[in-house]
Amino acid sequence: MLRRFVLWMIAGLVIVACGNATPTSTPTDIVVGMPYIPNVQFAHFYVAAQKGYFAEAGLNVTFDYNFENDVVQRIATANQIQFALASADSILLARAQGMPVRAVMATSQEFPVAFISKQATPLQSPADLVGASVGIPGRFGASYIGLQALLYAGGLQESDVDIQEVGFAQVAALREDRVAVVSGYANNEPIQLAAQGVPVNVLRVADVYPMASDHLIVNESLIADHPERVAAFVTALQKGMNDVIADPKAAHDIALTYIPEAKQGDTAITVQVLEATTAMWQANTDVVGRIQPAAWQKSAELLQNIGVLTPPVDLSAAYDLTFIK
Repeated sequence: MLRRFVLWMIAGLVIVACGNATPTSTPTDIVVGMPYIPNVQFAHFYVAAQKGYFAEAGLNVTFDYNFENDVVQRIATANQIQFALASADSILLARAQGMPVRAVMATSQEFPVAFISKQATPLQSPADLVGASVGIPGRFGASYIGLQALLYAGGLQESDVDIQEVGFAQVAALREDRVAVVSGYANNEPIQLAAQGVPVNVLRVADVYPMASDHLIVNESLIADHPERVAAFVTALQKGMNDVIADPKAAHDIALTYIPEAKQGDTAITVQVLEATTAMWQANTDVVGRIQPAAWQKSAELLQNIGVLTPPVDLSAAYDLTFIK
């Protein structure tokens, strides 16, 4: 009887122990497509990874760097990569071609492109571009879309300006007076020029034509099959964004561990770039990551006006508002 009692006690303890144990689960491998080389603009991803927010969400995250067109294509092909960054205009154009990509979070609230001149050259409105030589990387990408937005807002045509394709050497082109105006990112080139002792005027596209900017995108199948996975990633990234906003310098130090070559440059400048970037995350919203349907409408209107978005797309299917609370 004593032996049976002991065995029953042991069996009972085993059952209780098993019932209270937390089962271990294998993290889900996630590949994130970045549309550029490692950069401080991705600090929110690096912070979320370094502080364990992705791991806490059960995600093992790897960053894959390429170009925007490539990452959109790879998102459209299910299971190549699971998340990526892309601009709203790229998403709309992809959906017009039948690609099943959808935005689930805004990673910036303001279109980042600006046009920059030396202080002696007036630049306060699109009208100041008339007759000016304007340097852009080429007739593609965000800078070209930004120029089209200014022309559209000002009632102008391409023939009203002298467009010069200068590649990605806008800072040098302006500094050396090869053109009167250059495109750039509001959170980058003006800071670079100021650091080189070149005072500038800045005309931000967001102040003239407030269209949608960069977003986190997924394949529609991931939302349908694993909405909890999408929600977990978005929540982790949102935590990372809030941490960067709270302490840009600490976030910058974390980012440098992911972009070692940046340590060879002027880190005081890259801190300023990151601070300017966080301001764009927070503009026009009380919740970082919130998707703004009105801004998407402006993007679609512009793309339709310049004849590249045909036929029109269903905007409500281009983004999902349910993942940011």
